[in-house]
Amino acid sequence: MTQQKLSNWLPALAGVVLIGLLTFMRSSDPALIASLRGSGFDTLQRIWPREMSEAQPVRIIDIDEASLGEVGQWPWPRSTLAALTNELIDLGAAAVAFDIVFPEPDRMSPRKVLATPEAQEALKAASATLDPTTLPDNDETFATAIRGRPVVLAFASSGGSRTKAPPLKAGFAQTGEDALDAAPRLLAITTNLPILDAAAAGVGSMNISLATDEGVARQIPFLLGDGERLYPSLAAETLRVAQGAETLLVHASPDTRNAIESLVVGDLEVPLSESGQFYVYYRPDPRDLYVPAARVLSGKERDALRPLIEGHVVFVGTSAVGLLDVRTSALGETVPGVSVHAQAIEQVLSGTFLTRPEWAAGAEILGVIVVGIALAAFTGFVRPRTSIIACALLAVAIIAGVLLAFRSGSLLLDATYPLIALTLTFLGSIALKLMVTDRHGRQLRGAFAQYVAPAVLAEIENNPASLKLGGEMRDVTVLFVDIENFTPLSEKLDPVSLVKVVNRLLDAGSKAILAEKGTIDKYIGDAIMAFWNAPIPLENHQYHAARAAIGIRKAVAALNDDPDLHALLTERGAPRLAVRVGLASGPACVGNMGSAERFDYSVLGETVNTAARTEATCKALGFDIAVAGTLNGKTAELAWLYAGSLPMKGKSRAEPVHIIVDDEAHGASPEFQKFRKTYNELVERLDKSGSKKQSDMIRMLFDELSAQHPALAHYFETVLKRPGDFARPA
Repeated sequence: MTQQKLSNWLPALAGVVLIGLLTFMRSSDPALIASLRGSGFDTLQRIWPREMSEAQPVRIIDIDEASLGEVGQWPWPRSTLAALTNELIDLGAAAVAFDIVFPEPDRMSPRKVLATPEAQEALKAASATLDPTTLPDNDETFATAIRGRPVVLAFASSGGSRTKAPPLKAGFAQTGEDALDAAPRLLAITTNLPILDAAAAGVGSMNISLATDEGVARQIPFLLGDGERLYPSLAAETLRVAQGAETLLVHASPDTRNAIESLVVGDLEVPLSESGQFYVYYRPDPRDLYVPAARVLSGKERDALRPLIEGHVVFVGTSAVGLLDVRTSALGETVPGVSVHAQAIEQVLSGTFLTRPEWAAGAEILGVIVVGIALAAFTGFVRPRTSIIACALLAVAIIAGVLLAFRSGSLLLDATYPLIALTLTFLGSIALKLMVTDRHGRQLRGAFAQYVAPAVLAEIENNPASLKLGGEMRDVTVLFVDIENFTPLSEKLDPVSLVKVVNRLLDAGSKAILAEKGTIDKYIGDAIMAFWNAPIPLENHQYHAARAAIGIRKAVAALNDDPDLHALLTERGAPRLAVRVGLASGPACVGNMGSAERFDYSVLGETVNTAARTEATCKALGFDIAVAGTLNGKTAELAWLYAGSLPMKGKSRAEPVHIIVDDEAHGASPEFQKFRKTYNELVERLDKSGSKKQSDMIRMLFDELSAQHPALAHYFETVLKRPGDFARPA
């Protein structure tokens, strides 16, 4: 697979794998995902809370702080609650539901108070007799007040093992497949005194689903079960009693076991989740929903209270902070628990329901799989900017679809999981694409660095605008390096071996150039062209170029000492490796040369020609490194010799040339300083030597110099043959 295909397919495959993991996670539905989904549903309600209808026949009789202050601390005597019930029924309440459980006898009943040993002793001390059984019992009084009236009591299911079943006042009928195990299970039951349950017209669960909703009252279990029968919630039972219905009808799925669809209460049908949960659609908690209990008990405001109570479903509950019956609504408000039941009945009576269809979860998962795979594939084959736009458009489409479904159909569709999955898939795919692209880029950069100096690459990276046609005049040093005796070498070696040898030479030369901050312009067959002081300014660029030439010389010597290469050349009868290096400094045009479709960063000008001609003169000089022109700056510190003024092709006058013998350490040595002084004296007299005797003396002295520097022996031979070149010594 090509690098390009790999960079396309790997992000796509990574996105597919990520989608698979996210799908598995959604299927297992951990608490975090459920929590985010619930928060998303809350956000929908906060954007569009339920609107209050003009006539809403629901009221809360509130045992608030003010009522506790007037009537007394909680719990109130059951006789007080009986009085409250009587008042509400007299005021015309359609049904009265107590969001309170009465599991123990009223300890404030006169019968119980006088039956205590302390009360009996007090009566004896007062010489009085009183039969406690003749005194009223508050629980009986309360039972009498609710008997035969539309009053509903509550029971609670809490953690632990179920000890007993709550009383069941309603009859149940069911359509569809068996759904007894669909509803939440009853656990430990806290219910009312038998006398109260027996007197009540209905008994329902006061439970609100909090455990799976992070303490937010989003749902009410309208149905609960024990595996044998179903039980209604407080809200469902209150609706039944208010309508005078006897039976609750459960519509279950016709083809799926344990999947509830709706509950019919009298003339009202309430859509439920598969497990019998009712989604509460909140409106901001209104104060006009509440009537203080003390106001009803006073009996002084019946005319004012009648319009608020008559024909209404009335809940009795508490908002007093000390009684700890507070909940958090989906709107983020802290409300009394009784308010949740009241708002649920408001919804049912107004026909406003929130529903989460059975197909919602599956559709969300399937949609994420399809869209996620498409996005992953899309991200792999297009530019990141296009991917970002596509991802953003998909996110907007998801949000818009969820908002539209909620606003137009009151459907609860989850936007959080699709958005998270979409974002993670995009980030995962784009991250891997960037990693592959970066790796590919680094490989290309490494390959490109074989042709362009790191300085050029750095300039391109830091200044992309530099990638345009054009140039500037700049003082540069140009270097040409060529393989000596290339023709004999190519005749002795087969093509494969020749390419191997040439590549090793070019590689060694390139490394020496780059080590001295040079820019490799191009490879011309077996030659290298390089330059200094562009694109990055470099002080003493001629010195660095000369140092690079010395480095090339040493690299070639190391290649000749390589056992494998030496054996190859010896076996084939090929000559030892050698190179010629020519340098020239001066003005030149540097920049991008070529066409708009293809161009190179290069250098043009007479300085380039001079450097090329200088490399060619190395053969005539009999030496491997030559510099045309004047030695500048630190170059003069190297070990150099003046080689005369040489004619060059294309130039009207001879060009002064210097040879580079070695580095500055060698050039600073006293031995070389003395050697160069002697050499200069001899070349000054070359063209003045008229007699054969003087010529023989000069040759003898050159032979002595050659003994001191064997590497210069061949060079000295050429010097003796061209005395006219030294007419004007440097």
